[in-house]
Amino acid sequence: MPTTDEMKATVQAYAAAHTAKDADAIVALFAEDCVVADPVDRPEMVGRAAVRDFFAGTHEMSEGFELKVTGPIRAVDRFAAVPLRAETSMGGSTFAVDIIDLFTFGDDGLISEMRAYWTASDITQL
Repeated sequence: MPTTDEMKATVQAYAAAHTAKDADAIVALFAEDCVVADPVDRPEMVGRAAVRDFFAGTHEMSEGFELKVTGPIRAVDRFAAVPLRAETSMGGSTFAVDIIDLFTFGDDGLISEMRAYWTASDITQL
């Protein structure tokens, strides 16, 4: 099972890979049979290929993208929760969405599940 420090480092690597718009680096952090719901009330994506397609599509839509950890990462047992802010530029406008992500880790230290808590009311124009 991953340590608290390892889970925190993985969450930081996830944010950095997003900012780099590197879908391959993102999915390398996930288990082969991972489950992602982003946002949590949308249909789940299952498996690395589906998750990669989702993140690559998100990056392709944006002219600029930055994912910032905005508060402490809380990690215990095999779970981590983190407040994030995604800032995206599209069509000459910049938007921000404040998110809480919940991660579950497998014994191998890879992310087995990620659920992103946000809705349209969390989006602001900058």
